[in-house]
Amino acid sequence: MQREAQATGNGVASERKRSLASVLQATPPERLDKSRRRMADLDRAGLLNKFSHAFASTKPLAPLATLILGDELTARGIPPCMRHLHLPSTELDLDQKFALLLADLRWLRRWYPDHAKVVRYRRIRLLLTGTETAFHREAEYLFWAGRRPAWKMVGSLSLDAHQQMDCAYLHSAPVKKRKADTQTIRERVFTALDDDMQAVRRTATFGDEEAQAALMRRFHLWLCWRMTDGSPTETAMRYRQMTGQEISRQAAAKQLHKVGETLAQKGITANKKKRARIT
Repeated sequence: MQREAQATGNGVASERKRSLASVLQATPPERLDKSRRRMADLDRAGLLNKFSHAFASTKPLAPLATLILGDELTARGIPPCMRHLHLPSTELDLDQKFALLLADLRWLRRWYPDHAKVVRYRRIRLLLTGTETAFHREAEYLFWAGRRPAWKMVGSLSLDAHQQMDCAYLHSAPVKKRKADTQTIRERVFTALDDDMQAVRRTATFGDEEAQAALMRRFHLWLCWRMTDGSPTETAMRYRQMTGQEISRQAAAKQLHKVGETLAQKGITANKKKRARIT
């Protein structure tokens, strides 16, 4: 795989991206269908594990595996943002950045079919409504060998904040800042929540295992809350996407209130302030 610094020319980038399209075209449909059926049989943890390995792999067929696994995750309602919770913002090569873009676009194509109506440009609309061949052609055009900024793509796609939060790559400056701010304080938040949970008295029905589960639930709810404008309903939806577990909006609101109290006591007040709507 070529690093971005080594792949700025049209020739190298086009060859790289043609390889995925050519592999798709050269692979018999029945073989692709068989691979998709195998992915459909995996449980959530197994699917995410295979996806992470494929995304990190440098093997020639890794981009195809990433695409197929990503499509299964999309079908299960697991958005790209939840597939890369520990993804570094740097050290991604050009192939991986393109894979992130493809995953975002295929998510939008699957879950926002009517969004094409608000997109101004025909070539961009084809990403949402065109054939598979048109999709890959226009994705290459949009990516432009990694030189087109993500915020420009967001503008061309007319994505709102909620749609951008679903994505792993397509972020405007405000959304990118929100995500960066979350990364900056998440360790402090986890430590504060952990310290608070350590102080909770253990009982016969609430031991260390239950305390650990409660800690992770509150931390994950806080992470999901950071992806919303404060709505417990949306936070509960994000929590299901992140963990695969259901939680009611009432339970989410109650837990978030406890998180807010804990962070305020520790001097971490970001959770208590009403934040402006992101765009």
